[in-house]
Amino acid sequence: MIVSQLVTSFRKEIWEFKKTLFWAPFIIAVFMILAPILQLLIIQDYQLSRLFENLTDGNNLVNVKGFARFFLGTVMSVFFPFIIASLVIQLNYFTSCLFDERRDLSVYFWRSLPVSDALTVGVKLITGALVVPAVFMLAATSVVIVFLLVAFIFCCVLSLGYDISLWELWSSAEILGNLIAIWLHLFPYALWMFPVFAWLMLASMFANKAPFLWAVLPVAALLLVESFVAKYWQLDARFFLDTLREYFTFGQTILPSHMSAGESPKFLLFSVLSTKFSLVATLLGIGLLYLTYWLRVNKSDI
Repeated sequence: MIVSQLVTSFRKEIWEFKKTLFWAPFIIAVFMILAPILQLLIIQDYQLSRLFENLTDGNNLVNVKGFARFFLGTVMSVFFPFIIASLVIQLNYFTSCLFDERRDLSVYFWRSLPVSDALTVGVKLITGALVVPAVFMLAATSVVIVFLLVAFIFCCVLSLGYDISLWELWSSAEILGNLIAIWLHLFPYALWMFPVFAWLMLASMFANKAPFLWAVLPVAALLLVESFVAKYWQLDARFFLDTLREYFTFGQTILPSHMSAGESPKFLLFSVLSTKFSLVATLLGIGLLYLTYWLRVNKSDI
């Protein structure tokens, strides 16, 4: 019974946002595929020669380390626009997932179904935190696969036309390992952003109008009041501002300290995200999520 309820609830969430979840990654994927193809069509001979020089040491010997770094950078550059778009869609989803169903009164229909409010809130959290970015990462992975097919043809052309063999680089690039490493960042990223997601869901549940403003204005007001108090009393420390800055920024001095000898750079971000985990922030997110559930159960206007 619980399995069918979960499946139905996830299908309902995906159905309500299927246009965004389909067209946004599809448009980005098409652009990411067409852009380099157009660039290759207009590439000059000297640029092609420079690319060969970067991939070889001048004697048609493969620069393995250089190619591995080039491939990792290419994969990350492919995923980057999808990750940014996914974040925007996530913020929009969380600020509207509970607000829209109250605005169009569809909440009456959904609450008439044999699905608990706790399950509904949990499904919305998982959908926004994991399903939405997973859809965009799947689209990015598809683009990478297309690029790999193009790279295979490119290697055939180099081998036959320029007597340059790059076949041994396929193993050195650790294609599967890099893709798995990127996918492994999904859970620590969701755990790191969990307090933000819970706060946005609370704003979506509480607001009668403009849930995004209800999510932003209290935080902005708190920071302004703290800034005024700190300036008036000539205080050096600003607790809330410093806490938010430390939680949401990656300092330049932090990155090298987590890079142990022999550690692969593709897992560096995973290590940094893991250090961002905070028990206090997680407990805060749980509290905000429970308050969201409480409002859904007890708010009089629904």
